[in-house]
Amino acid sequence: MSKGIRVIAVINRKGGCGKSTLVRGLASAAIVRGERVTIFDTDSSKGCYGWMLAAKQLGNWNDRADVIHTFDPDEITATIEAINAQPPHDHLVLIDTYGGASEALDDVVLQSDLVVAPIRPGRNDFTETMETLIWHERLKGRVKNPDGVPDYRVVINGVSAEPSAIERDTIQEILASMPVIEEPIMERKAYKQVDGEGLLGAIRDNTRKGIVQNHLTNALDEMDAVLELLDEVMVSDVEAVE
Repeated sequence: MSKGIRVIAVINRKGGCGKSTLVRGLASAAIVRGERVTIFDTDSSKGCYGWMLAAKQLGNWNDRADVIHTFDPDEITATIEAINAQPPHDHLVLIDTYGGASEALDDVVLQSDLVVAPIRPGRNDFTETMETLIWHERLKGRVKNPDGVPDYRVVINGVSAEPSAIERDTIQEILASMPVIEEPIMERKAYKQVDGEGLLGAIRDNTRKGIVQNHLTNALDEMDAVLELLDEVMVSDVEAVE
């Protein structure tokens, strides 16, 4: 089923919550689906851009994926417009934002179809993500057309196989107070591997170790399930507008 062109902005005030890992995982899932992927890296550290360069050197990249490092909302707008001007195709656009959630991100967010915040099951992450939700609500009061502000979803990230009592309690609090998608992202070695080496599918295809391939496939399946749920939100939002 065709997915078309979708733009997701990944945002959270909290550093270290897994924004870049989520971006890289979603990109990996989209590439395995056969889509094209464009990532905007807006962080001064050039984390995603450097990740692409390292992945190309290791042979763990794909020609259908590209990372653009830019702070300029006008450049992001122009690139998205150019993508939309192409013949219909499946294309996932991911905006990996710099740390924080402030009015400086307004222009970037308004170009998106969905805002996504990864959250680790910890008290500090919970507090900062709630502040991000408040920022999102306040954005509606700063724009001429509040209905044009994209919807918001939270992805629980870095869930351990045996979470502590505090982590379990925090997860329940997140589920009760935030718009969370149903698929959590588990704590996996495969995600550390993707951060250091390239796209999940490319790493898997380039290794001969069966057990490693299985771990990478499990991570890909998980990220594909997350992307599918995010796609469903964006489709429902479009149908609601129509």
